[in-house]
Amino acid sequence: MIADAQELADDWESIRQGYYLGEHDETVLSCVERLDRARAAVPRDPDTTMFFTLGLVLMYGHAIWDAEPEVADRASVALLAAASDAETAGGSCGHDAHPCDDDDLDGLLESFEMLLSLVAGDSEYRWEDLDGTGEDTGAEARWRCPRNVAGLARWAGTAVRDRSRSPEASH
Repeated sequence: MIADAQELADDWESIRQGYYLGEHDETVLSCVERLDRARAAVPRDPDTTMFFTLGLVLMYGHAIWDAEPEVADRASVALLAAASDAETAGGSCGHDAHPCDDDDLDGLLESFEMLLSLVAGDSEYRWEDLDGTGEDTGAEARWRCPRNVAGLARWAGTAVRDRSRSPEASH
């Protein structure tokens, strides 16, 4: 369990919504550093790695549009590393589909505050609540699937990388 998980999730959601009062770039970099430590840990805790990966995914909009170029680069590198990580990318999983296959991944971010609380293990929600009906009995397996986490990280990391390299991204 991550001791400051709720505070982090609240900060990350505030950054996504555009009303965070703290230092946005410092918060992104702190998440990058904690993800790097989680990925380097032996043994690796998959929930901790997933939590910080999804935290960066949640803040990808800030990394694209408002972060300093060095911060965007570090976020992109961390996300793409997590996506290509052998323990994250995994092999065949047997799921027909994953949340990362959704056509509206930006819309999917609306559920990340609930998702992060579930991953951290301190939630009033159930995994089945993520689909909006409370009836999806396979939700936990699909959300936790390494292929799903890798897909979300790849989507956000690629978006940040491509945008931060574009001429429109000059700060």
